Amino acid sequence: MLLTPELVRIHAHLCGDGMLCIYKSTEKDHRIRAQISYYNTNPALIASFQKDMHKQFGVTMTYIPRRFRIAVQSQRIARELLALSDYKTRTWRIPDCIKKAPCAFQIEWIKAFSHDDGYTPKDRNVIRLKCMNAAGLLDIKEILDALGIYNTFSGPNCDKTWFLNIRKEQELTDFVKVASRK
Repeated sequence: MLLTPELVRIHAHLCGDGMLCIYKSTEKDHRIRAQISYYNTNPALIASFQKDMHKQFGVTMTYIPRRFRIAVQSQRIARELLALSDYKTRTWRIPDCIKKAPCAFQIEWIKAFSHDDGYTPKDRNVIRLKCMNAAGLLDIKEILDALGIYNTFSGPNCDKTWFLNIRKEQELTDFVKVASRK
C-alpha cells in the first residue's frame, strides 16, 4: 500500500479514538463483517477523518451525530488497514513504514494522534499525550528522538496510563489542541 498523508492520519486516528473490528454476522449474505469507526466530539476532526477516508479509499462514511461517531463497513478497507498494524487500545503500534517515512509523514501522524489523545496545558509549552499503551507511546518517543524534538516519558500513573510530554518546537510549534467539548 502506498503511504500517503491521508493514510498516515487515518492510522493515527484509529490508534487514538478509532475502532476497527471484524465480527461474525447472522446475515446470510454477509457471514463476516468489518467496521471502521472514529469517535470524536469535535466536528472538524470528524470531517477531516471522513475526507481522508474518502480520498484514500473512495468511501462515503455514515455520521451518527448523537454518538459523535462516523463509520463504514468494509472488509477490503479493514484488511488494508490491518496490514499496517493492530488498533486495540493497549496493543497498537506505529508500523516501520511510518517510522522510516519522511519527516513530514511522521509529524502528520503525531499531530493526528495528538488531536485524539493529547492536550496542551496552558501553563507549559508542551503537548501532553496520555495513553494506556506504553509501547505505542515509546514508538512516538523513538520518532521524536530521531527528529531531535525534546520529550519526556513517564508512568505508569495511578490510573494505569502513561504520559509523553513533547516540547512544541519545529513543525509542532503552532500545534494547538482544538477543544473537543464546549
